[in-house]
Formats: sequence, structure tokens, C-alpha cells
Amino acid sequence: MNRPTKYHWLIASLCVWLLCAWVARHSVVQQPVPGRKTAPKVRTTHSTAPKAVKPVKATTAVAETVPMAATVVNPQGVVVDAETGLTVDDNMVLVKGQCTVCHTSKLILQSHFDRDKWVERIRWMQRTQKLWDLGETEKPILDYLVKNYGPLPIQFDGRRLPLDPPRWHTR
Repeated sequence: MNRPTKYHWLIASLCVWLLCAWVARHSVVQQPVPGRKTAPKVRTTHSTAPKAVKPVKATTAVAETVPMAATVVNPQGVVVDAETGLTVDDNMVLVKGQCTVCHTSKLILQSHFDRDKWVERIRWMQRTQKLWDLGETEKPILDYLVKNYGPLPIQFDGRRLPLDPPRWHTR
């Protein structure tokens, strides 16, 4: 039986595209989870004693880790991180590093809680979702969340805000 060779190029290009998509999705390098201690890498030198690792404060690394090219201005006129949509602020890197390891930043963007409710959500994640102890980073994270994603001036019932009506005509 003779098959038509008319669409072989289409099938081949679809297979290549699917393979590229699969490789791009599965070739992400696993990053260590913040809060879990890993063994420090030791260089082999003449000395057998490992060098002490100096801890870096999170507040000093903020300006170095947020490049200005990675920010955009959202429709409300707020400068946000282009990757996550989080408001650029001093503690944004902490929130991005601690929170988006387990879930998308959209959960943060759609939530507008007061400090007590944010603490309640963190305790719930620690109790049921295996969130690690945030330690001394909990206060700056809570400050960021309350400042940028605190209660809205209107009553918030946990649902998203109504969508703007579509503009079908540009005239």
C-alpha cells in the first residue's frame, strides 16, 4: 500500500517541535530549596580544613539581584518583576525566593490579606504543605506582603476583582 508523502514534512516538523518543547520543559536544573541546609562544597587544596562560609544578609543582596531590565510597569503604573509580576521592593527577592519555590506568584498577586491573615496562611502552609521555618526572614516577608498585597480599600471576599468590559471597537 502506497502512502501519500504530501504531509511528511508537516509530521516531521511537528515531532521536532514536540521534542524541543519536552526538552525545554524537562531540562530545568533542580535548585536547592531555601531553608534546607546542604553540605558546603570544599575545594581540594593543600590544606585539609574546609574554609568557613560567610553568611550574606538578604537586604544587601537585593540591589544586586534585581536587574532593572527584568522589571516592567503594570497597567496600574507600579514597577513589577517581569518574571513573577511581584511589586519591586526591598524584600521582593525574599518573597520570590521563599514563596515561588512551591507555588506560582499568582497566588500572592490575587490575595489581599492583613498581617494576621498572612501569618495564618504561612502557618497553614507550614502545618499542611511542609513549608520550612522562615526564621528571621518571616518579618521582612510579612512586611512586604502587607505593604504591597494588604487589604484592598473595598471589601475583599477572596474572589478576584471583576474584569473590565472588553473594548471591541477602537474608534
